[in-house]
Amino acid sequence: MNKKKFSEATLLLVIFGLFNLFASGHWTVAAATWVAPIFALRYLTVSRERRKFFRFFLVYWITLSIPWYGGTPIFGAAHFIFMAVNTLIAVIPYAVYQWLSPRLWRNGRLPFIATFVFPLAGTALEFLSSSASPIGNFGAVGYSQYGIPVLTQLTAVTGMLGLTFLVSWFPAIVNWAWDNGFEWTRIRAGVAAFAVVLPAVIGYGAARLAVAPEVSSQETVRVASFTLVETHMGDLNTLLAEEGVDAYRQATQSVHAQYLSMTETAVADGANIILWPELAITGVAEDVQATIEQGQALAKEAGVYLAMPAFIVYPDSDRALENKLYVADPDGRIVLEHVKYGGNLLEGTLKGSGEIEVVETPYGNLAGIVCWDTNYPTVVSQVGRQQADILLSPSKEWDGINPMHAEMAVFRAIENGAAVIRQTDEGLSIVVDGYGRTLATGEGLAADGNYLLVDVPTSSPTTLYPVIGDVVGIVATVGLVVLAVYALFASRRQRQDMVETAVAMS
Repeated sequence: MNKKKFSEATLLLVIFGLFNLFASGHWTVAAATWVAPIFALRYLTVSRERRKFFRFFLVYWITLSIPWYGGTPIFGAAHFIFMAVNTLIAVIPYAVYQWLSPRLWRNGRLPFIATFVFPLAGTALEFLSSSASPIGNFGAVGYSQYGIPVLTQLTAVTGMLGLTFLVSWFPAIVNWAWDNGFEWTRIRAGVAAFAVVLPAVIGYGAARLAVAPEVSSQETVRVASFTLVETHMGDLNTLLAEEGVDAYRQATQSVHAQYLSMTETAVADGANIILWPELAITGVAEDVQATIEQGQALAKEAGVYLAMPAFIVYPDSDRALENKLYVADPDGRIVLEHVKYGGNLLEGTLKGSGEIEVVETPYGNLAGIVCWDTNYPTVVSQVGRQQADILLSPSKEWDGINPMHAEMAVFRAIENGAAVIRQTDEGLSIVVDGYGRTLATGEGLAADGNYLLVDVPTSSPTTLYPVIGDVVGIVATVGLVVLAVYALFASRRQRQDMVETAVAMS
């Protein structure tokens, strides 16, 4: 019997590992995210090994580290150490399930309420960890569902955490049914509950998309965005160190001139809002300021809004690097100045306040953030609360997070009902409307097609998430605590009943 159980447990663990390779990271398959935890939960239920959790951790660690290699800014052995820490966090919901579910057994059966342990633990963990994480909610469960619009529309109501709960509840339901031998009379009510919730979510998403107005029927503004040069900070830093500041300034000034020149082309193409990618104006403070002033003059002359991302360095100074976004209006004034608040530990840059400015324009309300800022949905929800219609998000990527990082920005569009213009250096550029519908994409340089000229809606749909915030995470956290207390008291009461029964029988 033990040999049979061991063999069954090992098979379950292997199947989990195979699915988990595709549950996140480079090779994400949406269905794998739903299926992989089924076999993990089943393995932990079936296995009687004392070291089963260690074996589970090893498989989880390996199958998480491989698909995420290159997706973190850490390489070599350090990547696997970093992912070991992430795996320790990721196994917490499984540990909670293993601890609480045995305490919920009643009369030889696992009650339906036990199905909430795993999704509540997973949702609470994601809520708490992403709130304190220096990389935001990068790797959140819901991102795996990109490309399934009828599901991702749920984030307009619940944010990402609603998807996390839904995707995590499914394997818990299956494992519960398995524990009950798939006996229909025992599981039909629970299966029916999930069979109501999932179609309701899909139905909501389908209905929201069905009534969404076509872009062609809305008032729009022409937006141009483009990437002209792949900026490699390592090369520029080497140039500065080896050849000095004059050579560095010459190289960066050349790039600035190219962006100013291409802006004139965008104006000729009828653009009213123009966006450059992150790092477009990289340079010493004096050169950055000069380019911004030229951009202001150009914006005034052409009567356009010009968004200019800047990366300011201070050679021979201890002053922190600055990663900022400046937006000049048709009067030539800087009406928006945003300091990047996300990913600062990775860059060593000055951390912004996290306050997002929204500017009223003839083309709707305009907001702007920079790249990694989009990984913080709670912060970005300011965009929805201030009823921004267009969110600018210039970005710089590396191969390992392309295109997943751009795809993450699409969720911010759905959550806040704002069109997102994400122009990227060395990665996918994408323009989506407030429903997450793709309006344009590009990759590489402008000569390769990364020159986007798009008519973007000037009004946005209203969404609930910016109003209620992460209430799903709060409810999940409180719900898990309540369920844990209930399980502990119920378990104690059951033991007392067993003792009293034994005494009475004796």
